[in-house]
Amino acid sequence: MLRYLPLIPYMATLGLIISLRGPSILLYLLFLPILVLLFSQHSFRSLLLILLLPFLLFVCIGFYIKDDTTVFNGEEQALEGKIIQIPEIDGDRMAFRFRTLEEEDVEVRLFFSTEREQEIALTYGPGELCRVGGALSAPNPPTNFAQFNYPRYLKEHNMYWVLQAVHLHCVQPPAYSISEKLQRWRQHNMRKLEQNLSPDVASVVHALVFGDRTLMDGSVLEAYQRLGVIHLLAVSGMHVGLVVTASFYLLIRFGITRERALECLIVFLPVYTVIAGAAPSVIRASLMTVVVLLCLRLKQKIPPLVGITVVYLLYLFISPYSLFQLGFQLSFLVSYGLLLSAKTIRSYSSYWSQLIAVTMISQLLSLPILLCHVYEIAWLSLPINLIFIPLITFVFLPLSFIGFIISLFLPMTFNVAFYLLEWMVPLSHHILTVLSNKTFATIVVGEPSEWMVVFMYGVIFFSLLCFERRRKHWWKWPIMLLLVVLVIQIGKPYVDYRAHITMIDVGQGDSFLIELPFRQGVYLIDTGGQLTFVNEQWRERRAPFDVGKDIVVPELKQRGISRLDGLILTHGHADHIGGVEAVVNMIQIDKVLYSFGEVEGELEKAVLTELAKHGTAIHFVKEGMSFEKQGVTFYILAPVGKEQGLNDRSIVLYVELEGITFLFTGDLEESGERMLLQRYPDLKVDVLKVGHHGSRTSTTAPFLEQLDPYAVFIPVGRSNRYGHPHEEVIERLTDQGAFILRSDQDGAVRLTIHNGKVSITRAMMQ
Repeated sequence: MLRYLPLIPYMATLGLIISLRGPSILLYLLFLPILVLLFSQHSFRSLLLILLLPFLLFVCIGFYIKDDTTVFNGEEQALEGKIIQIPEIDGDRMAFRFRTLEEEDVEVRLFFSTEREQEIALTYGPGELCRVGGALSAPNPPTNFAQFNYPRYLKEHNMYWVLQAVHLHCVQPPAYSISEKLQRWRQHNMRKLEQNLSPDVASVVHALVFGDRTLMDGSVLEAYQRLGVIHLLAVSGMHVGLVVTASFYLLIRFGITRERALECLIVFLPVYTVIAGAAPSVIRASLMTVVVLLCLRLKQKIPPLVGITVVYLLYLFISPYSLFQLGFQLSFLVSYGLLLSAKTIRSYSSYWSQLIAVTMISQLLSLPILLCHVYEIAWLSLPINLIFIPLITFVFLPLSFIGFIISLFLPMTFNVAFYLLEWMVPLSHHILTVLSNKTFATIVVGEPSEWMVVFMYGVIFFSLLCFERRRKHWWKWPIMLLLVVLVIQIGKPYVDYRAHITMIDVGQGDSFLIELPFRQGVYLIDTGGQLTFVNEQWRERRAPFDVGKDIVVPELKQRGISRLDGLILTHGHADHIGGVEAVVNMIQIDKVLYSFGEVEGELEKAVLTELAKHGTAIHFVKEGMSFEKQGVTFYILAPVGKEQGLNDRSIVLYVELEGITFLFTGDLEESGERMLLQRYPDLKVDVLKVGHHGSRTSTTAPFLEQLDPYAVFIPVGRSNRYGHPHEEVIERLTDQGAFILRSDQDGAVRLTIHNGKVSITRAMMQ
């Protein structure tokens, strides 16, 4: 019966998903393998009972926790309670988890107005009693199709509110709990390392010793993620094994008996779990190690599959929503895969053969889940892992622990381990960053559907089965099937007969994506962007928000786009071209169209210089020019080259696509609209992108009357300081009978077009 053991967590998982996310055809189909197995067994009834019990248990658990509700109504102005996690301070911003007197957790955010406020906040830690004043608000839903679902994330951590604090007052409690003392000790030592080590080394030591990656520079962290080696910075079984083995050896050397040493380690591991950040991988590894140590102490043998199954079920019983956390999924899935393949892996005699086998199995099992989040395959991941796994396992990890232990007793000037890391870590980070910035480093495949994920895992499990049996030429079918899966996923857009036009929600800015049928052409109009003013060093953040990197590029990659036939930059204002650098660094661009006229602004010059560095062809276009792609013609209606202001120098683009006409006007204002009407008195369009975000100086009545659009796009930021779109513009559009699509209310909007028929999808209504 041991071979059927993995089916127990499988059934428990299905039960939890059905109760928390609801049933679906796909979920029902996932029961088919179980039914086939049951009817093929002689011990039908006993096996049915074994599998049915965990399924029903976790269905009940899911329905029970699903009914949790908040005790607040959103009108509260002040809350009292205590900080329950180490506050995250990044520049002029602080965020922490707060447990109120009503025993409900709330996410608190605070912006500092002075450096002194930041210094005071650095003294705050877990367990401190606080009174927080501010406004409660529900977390914002995702406003783009590729955006992280923050409300769902908070709910899965039993939180329903975000408190934007305006004042915060904290005092120390009469006493701290054991957990709070451990967290404060962790916080103290993390801050000590941050103050005494270079940012590169401090971030690596934080990650490897304390399981905290918040100190890592944004570009370096992104390099680890893009190249598929981010798992090396997570505290997992390797770290726990190192700590336990070293501790056991030291205890024995100090004369403690084997039995007492095992007992000490069993007591110590929960402490280490808190110190290492209590991430899912840490909890799994620690619990598994506790099970092993208990068996050694009691002189009992327990199969590893039994141990990990007990830990999995216990973990989900205590924290059911952990099932939807990426770290939990990857940690247990890879662990199960390696345990089931352990005998085959050990059959290889050399270390490098075993390392390649472990890396391949881990990469394959994690690939479908990762594609749902990053939309690309890091094909360099295998060779990089083969280099960095030994480097981090046998060099960085031991040196980090040795350096940290030395720092507890000696000044940093005597810390040889950290001196070695100061030499090696920056070099390795530089190599990773350079590689990750190459567009060839990854293969963009787009977001797989749920059906595709199941299909991928079917092929992967078949491949692992062939690997385990290892008959002659066993690798042929797995490679062939994996290539078929990859081709199907990458090729999906090339068999899509529809056209798509997406208004990407970039806040107060413009960005539109045009996809022709059968992926015959992809064009991006503007990239959004924002002006940032950081004139004080203490306000600088490790990973400042970038519209291009954080919004536009993920949207492109989710659609499986790694190359643009054209990037059309309407004019040189930051809210239209500020995200160009991130786009050109991560997406191949064939040509750029830029408005004709004298380039004056510093931002314009910087953007065009960056594009030229990448070898991108830049075309300055004006009225009368056009270009064609697979039967679709793009007409440039403006500028004429004599305009005075940047707004009226905007490229005005007319497109007829699948029988629908579009007009994209950039930030065209009233004078530009008059000139356009004079030159094209018969111009009419079906869909209009209103000029200048709905400013009162644009979208005039004569312009609307002449164009007579059926629908309009208004890209505009929520609660923007300019008051866009102006109420007079909305009145004119309403009087005209136009169907209004606003990014501040609808989020990203995608029009799907075929044979003159249009369907609308809004990101905020999914």
